[in-house]
Amino acid sequence: MAKTVNSYQEIGVEIDAHKPCRFTCHPTAWVTVRLMSDERINISMMISVGDTCVGIAENEYASIEDVLEAFQIDDLEEIWEVLA
Repeated sequence: MAKTVNSYQEIGVEIDAHKPCRFTCHPTAWVTVRLMSDERINISMMISVGDTCVGIAENEYASIEDVLEAFQIDDLEEIWEVLA
């Protein structure tokens, strides 16, 4: 059976040869939700691995219901905190 995952030491030459490689990680995403003046919902998602921010994504939604559906959040789920 062929090995399907490798260490960086094993595949570093593949990256150097411009071959696409991928790895699995377990990031944390912090999503900030803000109602805009025209009733659109703006979300900003900061994606971090450990203490390092590796990306920020933004998107707009027509309603808070659309946000809840997109992120699979039950409206009674206690995950929200109010930011100052």
